[in-house]
Amino acid sequence: MKQYLKQAKDISRFMRRLYLQKLTTSLGGNISMKIDDRILITPSQIDKNDLKAKDIAYLTTNGDILKTKHKISIETPMHIAIYNARSDVQVIIHAHPFWCTVAAIWGLQIDTNVTDEAQFNIKKMSFANYYPMGTDDLANEIAEKIKYSDVVIMPNHGIVCVGKTLIETIEKLEIAENLAHISWLKQFNDKLTYLPR
Repeated sequence: MKQYLKQAKDISRFMRRLYLQKLTTSLGGNISMKIDDRILITPSQIDKNDLKAKDIAYLTTNGDILKTKHKISIETPMHIAIYNARSDVQVIIHAHPFWCTVAAIWGLQIDTNVTDEAQFNIKKMSFANYYPMGTDDLANEIAEKIKYSDVVIMPNHGIVCVGKTLIETIEKLEIAENLAHISWLKQFNDKLTYLPR
């Protein structure tokens, strides 16, 4: 799998970046990348701050394991379902950022019409129905919601963002986290200035 070493390094670097920015927990969250007929994905229960390229798992687009040192992510079925639902998607990031998780727990509606960057990069966010993590029901639910949006809030869980590149996808996650924080603060001061339509 040497031909994918650069991508594996990039995935591990971005996973560390998520952890260092406190956008996920030490063992939580996952990143995958689809290249041709391969999926590269972060493993399960490995310290995200120590993740290296050699830890990245290689799968077929059907989910057959080609190479791995560790147990693959329990959210692998969700990643595969998303790739099957959206042929334009090349990167998936699932994480547990604090404010998005607050929104997911409280059912807080996140308004994307308050910043230019949200309108340009996200436009619309979807809110999934709750299903336990790692289940086929969750995979199917997220794949259905992702058909209409690049960002999906997962109740009592976290967030999933999709894109064509790692930087584009993490940008959506960072914007969603900021929007969730703004939406929480809006409860205490409803003098929010909206973008003109």
